[in-house]
Amino acid sequence: MKPSLPVVSAVAFASLAASIAAQPTLSDDVRSRWEASCMIRHDKFDYVLPGAMRRNDIDMWIVTDRGRGTQPMTRDFGISTVNGQSFFIFIDRGGDRIERIQLGRENDLATECGAYDRFGRFEELRSIVEERDPQTIGLNYLAVPYRAEGLHVADGLTHTDFKFLASELGEKYAARFTSAQHLIADFRGERVAGEIVEFAKIGDLTRRLLERALSNEVITPGKTTHNDVARWLEQKLHDHDLLRGWFPTVYTHLPDGSEIGGTERVIQRGDVLQIDWGTGRNHFSTDIKRFAYVLREGETEPPAGVLNTFAESKKVQEIIRKHVRSGRTGREQLDELKQIIRDAGYVYTELEVAAQDAPGIEVNVGMHGAGNIGHEMAASLFEIYPERTKYVVRPNSIISLEFIVFMPAEEWDGNKIPINVEENALITERGIEWLHPPQARVLVIR
Repeated sequence: MKPSLPVVSAVAFASLAASIAAQPTLSDDVRSRWEASCMIRHDKFDYVLPGAMRRNDIDMWIVTDRGRGTQPMTRDFGISTVNGQSFFIFIDRGGDRIERIQLGRENDLATECGAYDRFGRFEELRSIVEERDPQTIGLNYLAVPYRAEGLHVADGLTHTDFKFLASELGEKYAARFTSAQHLIADFRGERVAGEIVEFAKIGDLTRRLLERALSNEVITPGKTTHNDVARWLEQKLHDHDLLRGWFPTVYTHLPDGSEIGGTERVIQRGDVLQIDWGTGRNHFSTDIKRFAYVLREGETEPPAGVLNTFAESKKVQEIIRKHVRSGRTGREQLDELKQIIRDAGYVYTELEVAAQDAPGIEVNVGMHGAGNIGHEMAASLFEIYPERTKYVVRPNSIISLEFIVFMPAEEWDGNKIPINVEENALITERGIEWLHPPQARVLVIR
């Protein structure tokens, strides 16, 4: 006799069916992401590309894609091709738009998107260049030595491809080659509405996962290790269909001024904890930090030193928000910001660690571009990226609002508690505006 199956009531079945129907299918989700990417591509080509090319005196921009996503900017222009070599060609012929041509293997999604004026054969490259006769041809190689993370975005042209272009187009046009580095910084730096919406989605999800990680949902004092927390976050990448920005950096600040991170160290009561993490989805990548305190036995809230340091970090954050705007270079604004912070009574330090003998509250600012990669190549206010401080901060630029506050605390025998703040935000002509809720309080682990 076959075992009888449990009877499911009509109401329960209807409820289950409604729940399943409410969940987007994989194909629905993939489709919606593709539609968002296509929309963004149209708007970037229409509204950002003309200004980026003209400000940098580039008449034609040729981007070589060797297939399978090997070009760092592939997803700015289309999808990863299955095989073959393609060219994305952008030509300034005057007027209010840039001509766009894709040469190489055509695909249904690219055709459907309609962001290009036409598709053609790989062999048409020379005739297109000769017909348009550009005076400057931008290629994706660096104008400066390779010195910082993120510059690879502008360095996608291989030596072999460069030789091919020089040979194929001849000496006349090879003499007109120039680096597209600064064009790319402007193109990546100025965001359209669709990019802001998509980035805000992944930014909010990232910060919510970080806040869960720094809670008793994940951490049991005396038992959970740094790497346990990191592995929990890694699992959430899988659960939420996210890409890894980098392996989560979980670390404890110690009263002697040192820190321990990325280890099997067990999290203890009294620990001052931080996580630095980034996630990716649909061609956007975040870079966010969160700060927490592990209560000691008998404590009902963090000690005064921790709370006071966090309060000072909020004051510094507002100073930065009010004094950074689009329209000027990162260097101009960083130098001014250092003096404004000093005038507010803080000690500005160029170090990312507290000086042993410096009195008062120390502050260090290092804000880098964000968006498609964690450390974007757009304008920055960060001494370790001197080339990027030369760039003008474009309107609606996504930035990592990043700084450190070091404040003396009695609980640490006068040593300084550091709080590393990092939020992803938007720079506008009004100042810095939030893309996701910033950390409003010290996270508490009981």
